[in-house]
Amino acid sequence: MLRSISLVLCVAATVAAPALAANPFTINYYTIAGTYGGGSGDPDFNTIGCCTPTYYDEVKPTLGALGLPVYNTASTAPFIHDTTPDGQITWWSPGLNNHVTYTGTATVTSPFANYNFYPNNGTGTDDSHGFQGATISGQFNLTAPESVTFSFGADDDAFLALDRNVIAQEGGIHGVSAAPVTTSVLAAGVHNFTLFYVDRNVTGAGLYFNVDTSNIVVTPPVGGVPEPATWAMMVAGFGFVGLSVRRRRPTTVAA
Repeated sequence: MLRSISLVLCVAATVAAPALAANPFTINYYTIAGTYGGGSGDPDFNTIGCCTPTYYDEVKPTLGALGLPVYNTASTAPFIHDTTPDGQITWWSPGLNNHVTYTGTATVTSPFANYNFYPNNGTGTDDSHGFQGATISGQFNLTAPESVTFSFGADDDAFLALDRNVIAQEGGIHGVSAAPVTTSVLAAGVHNFTLFYVDRNVTGAGLYFNVDTSNIVVTPPVGGVPEPATWAMMVAGFGFVGLSVRRRRPTTVAA
């Protein structure tokens, strides 16, 4: 589906290059309690030394039923403990992972760049108060079929999903090396994207993300972006309603 180019992002001024419009992104912030200074916490955070290779197959190509990335057990990336029974990674879901705390939602302007991305909400100086997690989401409407280019780089894990399909990923413990990824031609109409991010090691924390295609206008998804824990509660609620319906007995009216 993709034509990707792997290169380190270079900042250069080019007179002929068109200026990119500043787009608003919706960001959800999370703090994950990991091991720091000998303390206990989430087993996926600060338990792997720096650095590992960058893994481009750490998660499966499609998001799970709860809208979360799904761990790919066939990957050579280090084992991920925080998963649901069907493999969905719970780093962004307080409802499924008691080490995760949701800390707020904000609107940020593209390009998003924070190379000291520590709690709380990217304003800290180290991981002593936990490890930063985030999702960045938005939607755009294509008036005609077109390819779209994104750029992102992360320290550490980041997974970019478009219309629930993972189109690019940087798994593992590594520094920021931002690179563009261009989709195949997308159909005209509305498309939704989410970038999933976590810092998992104390050696650094950073995230860069942008939509590079100049004519793309990003808006918040209609109805907002449900936090993954909300999806979990919704699914549980649907199951409860279904169970109640199954338990209901028909009333017999005597003639």
